Amino acid sequence: MENTKDALRSLEAHLRQTPDDATAWNMKGVVHAQRSEFGEALRCLDQALQIDSALVAAHTNRGRVLLAISPEKATEALKSFNTALRLNPDDTDALRDKAQALRVLGRADEEIACYKRLSEQLPDEWGIWLRLGDLYLETGAIKSAIASYDTALQLKDDLVLAYIRRAIALGMEHEFDEALQSSKMATKLESENADAWLIHGDVNLRAGKLRSAMRALKKASELDPTNASVENTMGMVAYKDGNLEDAAKHLRRAIIRKRNYPTAIRNLGLILIELEEWEQASDVFNHLLEYVKNDPDVFDAQATVFARLEDFCSAQDAWEKARKLYKKKGNEKEAERVSAFGRAARINCHKIKKALKAQREYEKQTKRFSSRHEHRKKK
Repeated sequence: MENTKDALRSLEAHLRQTPDDATAWNMKGVVHAQRSEFGEALRCLDQALQIDSALVAAHTNRGRVLLAISPEKATEALKSFNTALRLNPDDTDALRDKAQALRVLGRADEEIACYKRLSEQLPDEWGIWLRLGDLYLETGAIKSAIASYDTALQLKDDLVLAYIRRAIALGMEHEFDEALQSSKMATKLESENADAWLIHGDVNLRAGKLRSAMRALKKASELDPTNASVENTMGMVAYKDGNLEDAAKHLRRAIIRKRNYPTAIRNLGLILIELEEWEQASDVFNHLLEYVKNDPDVFDAQATVFARLEDFCSAQDAWEKARKLYKKKGNEKEAERVSAFGRAARINCHKIKKALKAQREYEKQTKRFSSRHEHRKKK
């Protein structure tokens, strides 16, 4: 902090003598940003750009300050980075910063375009290929993801993250032998890395090697006992092995570790359906719907539980929600299926309402008769 004070004093003295030095205003803005004085930093950078609107560094630094202030400033920051790149299309720093802004904004396809340009300009930088692989994996371009991870590993052959994510991608392509080799290499390079053991377990699960999967997951659990994903995956191994009670135990532990964990909650609900634990399943799906609002499969499963509990009116409502969501997704076949179930539930709901109404009328008449009888006895 003392160094930044000295730097500011020096810059201020210089600017008193030469107030039109845009580069000095830019440097002063950078120093204020280093001190987290972002408002003053922006004022200095804006002053630099008033003097020299073509100063690339000032546009880039302005974007960085905006990102540091808040993710909500990402759109404005992106404009600064785009201006810098219009002025200097080969500025790799501005291109990296633009990619970061796009990441904040969730614009993965545009971020991929940035990293592809960076990979052309800096082909020997492994970090670029690693990030490109992650983006391809995120967007479902699995083969491109694998190729990017392979390039990263050619440049740096001890990248544990690349081995882990490459294993995930290969598993998604059902190339289990290669996926297992990749995840095993990750555990060899970092034997105390819980994530490496988790992915090794997950790949073994996908490959149908349940005992190996559970061994790897137990190792992951020893290394990180709080990891909800480990317990969820252990639950899936137990389920695949036919141990539904054990599966439910692991999934409950996953939810204890992370209450807002929709995947584990959904898995538990479906297993409870198989166990015919209808009351518990109902509670679980109610919990799931706190986080998942637009998944027709969830409403379909919840409706099934309601029907098993003979709450046909609630089942009708849930199947109707499922029908609308399937329709919205263009899945006409599923929409028609749940519509048929909904009609049956509506009929049963109507019968129950009619029976309850008749019961109330009967009780009302009985009460009146009882009252008259008591009145006569008093006389």
